[in-house]
Amino acid sequence: MEALTLDPLQQRALPFVAWSRVWSPLAPAAWREEAWRALSLPGQFADCESTFLSAFVVGLPGPDVPLLLHAALGRNGGTVREDWMRVIQHLELRWNEQALPPDHLGVACDVLACAITREESVLVDELRKRYLDPWCVIASERLAGKDDAVVDLPEAFAADLEAVGSA
Repeated sequence: MEALTLDPLQQRALPFVAWSRVWSPLAPAAWREEAWRALSLPGQFADCESTFLSAFVVGLPGPDVPLLLHAALGRNGGTVREDWMRVIQHLELRWNEQALPPDHLGVACDVLACAITREESVLVDELRKRYLDPWCVIASERLAGKDDAVVDLPEAFAADLEAVGSA
């Protein structure tokens, strides 16, 4: 079997494909586990799945850090979703059968990966500045002081965002 070789742009985008699997509630467990390992996150996803879900997806009364960017950032949902739909249209992306809202962090990571591979550096920088970097700051603040396996995820995600910005 021939080894898969990726060009430099694909290599820069690959972490965000993995992050999209981590953040997406639609990703099968095996994909999440594979992405967890690919990102060199500590332990295994299965060991912290319930903590992850309560922190980011279904906590009571709500998750500590929503994966919907507008909710986490305290912005108007319609406006934020419209921004993301414009980006998705610009990149000529299409939805599969199952779809998350356009401002979901899992979708945002897929969109960012596509923008990286298409060398849309202005778009990458703007998405980071307007949505992704602020989400990381808020997530880190809201999870600070918690003693669980997911507390370092926003910082790991931020480090990958910083790496793509400095490349």
